Amino acid sequence: MSAIFQALATGAAFLVPVVIVMILASIAAVNRAEAEAHPHGADHEGAPEGGAAAEARSRLPFLPDREPSVLEILILGVVLFTLVMGGLLVFSLLGQA
Repeated sequence: MSAIFQALATGAAFLVPVVIVMILASIAAVNRAEAEAHPHGADHEGAPEGGAAAEARSRLPFLPDREPSVLEILILGVVLFTLVMGGLLVFSLLGQA
């Protein structure tokens, strides 16, 4: 029974960082969309066009200036899944040796 819990703990150790990165990317995307939806901000009616959106983009250089397509999201998911499963396989093979 302890081998099952050890396997679950190993899988969780690989997947928890992936989930954290996904949550942070989601938060950043929502904040960027919110900044683009309200470019002047709540307090500044006379602010220059795109000030909040430009500031949000400058803080998040890893996000593209456009919305990702569904195909790009699916490819990213497959790549992340493959990397995690490959890491689990390598860890399993190293544990057997």
